Amino acid sequence: MSQADDILARASSVLERSQIRQQVERGARSAAIRLRRVAITAFAILVAAFIFGAFVSPLGIGGVLAVALMIMFAVLFVGLLPTEKRVRVPDLKTLPSTPLPQLPSKTKAWLDGQKLALPAPARSLADGIGVKLAALEPQLAMLDEREPAAAAVRRLIGDELPELVRGYQSVPDALRKTDTDGMMPEKQLVEGLSVVDSELKRMSEQLARGDLERLATQGKYLELKYSGGDV
Repeated sequence: MSQADDILARASSVLERSQIRQQVERGARSAAIRLRRVAITAFAILVAAFIFGAFVSPLGIGGVLAVALMIMFAVLFVGLLPTEKRVRVPDLKTLPSTPLPQLPSKTKAWLDGQKLALPAPARSLADGIGVKLAALEPQLAMLDEREPAAAAVRRLIGDELPELVRGYQSVPDALRKTDTDGMMPEKQLVEGLSVVDSELKRMSEQLARGDLERLATQGKYLELKYSGGDV
């Protein structure tokens, strides 16, 4: 294995470990938030019940059962609340003027807002793309906007990725799984997102080793379009 291949393999390994770590940390953080909410809610109900029983009227068996039911329903309700602040879906018109370091998070927020309208395989790919966008963000903070590599990154995540998803969404529901002249919009969407996923991984690896020239010149641009089946 050449030195360049060795560097690429190590960069890829680091990126994959970073993505897995981010997913695990997000899950652990979400579980901790839910547990804390449940504990606070149950404690508040118990304190209120104690004060009521001590100073207003004894609870009795019926009161104890009522408190238990209150805790159960409150815990279920609190446990189902989202743990992350809802991010406003950006307007696509703002992406071209978004500073490069902020572009991955803006694109990710937009993509997250579209996932419910995508087929299951595409949603899974969108999740992976979101992780890669998050990993790419700190790397872009060090990339000069005037570099050709910056234009390549901006074109992929600020133009081609949104156009890919919007193209699929423009196809009527009844035709999304219809094979027309060898082209099925749903399949094309999944293949296109796979290309984006691979490109983001490649870009991150090349940024990690400072290979900006290759990043600028070796992009695999999306060839799949969905408006009327045009390529």
